[in-house]
Amino acid sequence: MLFLAFAGGALAGGAAALLFAPRSGEQTRKRIAGALEGTREMASRVPQAVGEASSAAQAAFVKALK
Repeated sequence: MLFLAFAGGALAGGAAALLFAPRSGEQTRKRIAGALEGTREMASRVPQAVGEASSAAQAAFVKALK
């Protein structure tokens, strides 16, 4: 629960820093768009990584049982 509070505070602080930074609106929008694109790219790789980790764990479990 404490971690969620910390993460929420970090997100709120980051958003406030972006909104109040001394940059033009265009620069801020480009920065936010770049961050979102990077996040989307990373998130699209998560299911494959989870599947690979699951397969490796299953293989290790089967090997341990033998």
